[in-house]
Amino acid sequence: MHTLRASALSLSLSLLALGPSTRALASDCDSPDAAWLMCEDFEGGDLGWDAWWATTPFVECLGCSGGTNNPDRILLTSDPAYVFDGSYGLRMPAEAGAGYRGADLVYRSCTGRKRPGCTLENHDVLYFRARVRLDADHGYVHHFLSIGGSRADAYWESYGNAGCRPNGYRSTGTTLDFNADRELFFYTYTPDMRCDSGGYCSGSYVADICSGCATKDMACGATQECCWGNLYSATPRPVLPRGEWVCIEMMMQLNTPGRSDGEMAFWLNDTLEHRETGMRFRDAPELGLDQVRLQHYIAGGDATRSNRVSFDDVIVSTARIGCSGTPPPPRDAGVVMDAGSTPTDAGATPMDASGPGRDASPPRSDASAPADA
Repeated sequence: MHTLRASALSLSLSLLALGPSTRALASDCDSPDAAWLMCEDFEGGDLGWDAWWATTPFVECLGCSGGTNNPDRILLTSDPAYVFDGSYGLRMPAEAGAGYRGADLVYRSCTGRKRPGCTLENHDVLYFRARVRLDADHGYVHHFLSIGGSRADAYWESYGNAGCRPNGYRSTGTTLDFNADRELFFYTYTPDMRCDSGGYCSGSYVADICSGCATKDMACGATQECCWGNLYSATPRPVLPRGEWVCIEMMMQLNTPGRSDGEMAFWLNDTLEHRETGMRFRDAPELGLDQVRLQHYIAGGDATRSNRVSFDDVIVSTARIGCSGTPPPPRDAGVVMDAGSTPTDAGATPMDASGPGRDASPPRSDASAPADA
């Protein structure tokens, strides 16, 4: 709540100075729930990016350098077509001027002043909700919305782990992704995950992967392997529409160490689309959830045209958030999902999400961050 209260107070004072015309419509952030850790409605857009960045609870930005944003990758917008409510929203346009690269905003639950590398407040469960609008011609994204974390005093350990089988205490996380047909699925790393060996994952390539993982106490062991996120999805997979605003909420609940009782789920417009139970995410109680990524990640060379998306009213909470303004029940009664289903083979993803090219480095907004692993 410290982040929410401090940011809301600072932003409210700034908006009052600008006068009553700043806000056109109310947003969810005007009436925060006690369980919310942060709420960002981008209504500080009139201040400009730099002044807004000083007040927002987001800590890191991929698509920013020199202390400000690259508008070909990420910008605040007052265009009503790209704003859900209020006067401002967030736009990630992946324009030609940026090599069609996407962008990423990261929230970390800093216990004091927000800064990359801060000490974190960890949670066993997090909910992450955003209003999302894909442009009508949107065709590609590599990675989308995610929840994750590390140990409270090991901020950077949640980064640079792509290709490695989690060891149960360094990092954890899941990403809600979609393929070229906009079918939604979870892309998830766990200590029990399936990994690739042989084929492309051989020779010097796999040797380099295993060597890097070993430096992070995630050695490959007797069998050299490449570990990319396993896929979990409903049948049939729900489709993310284009050209309209959608409310997306996702949840991750860590398991009790020594048991496989973790969960992850997501909702579209308050409809539960998939819940996965029986998950083992961690083996140590010190590993917790402290991170969400509002991302539309597209690496250089991934796309040959722009893929544009808009966001508004982003909330992180320790309880269900919902889309209507009225808190929903913590569980959706009457909805039964397959428990502990077998993940899709990591070597046969619908968008090549699990292969080489996965972004393994932290999105950084300052020069003090460590070099890429």
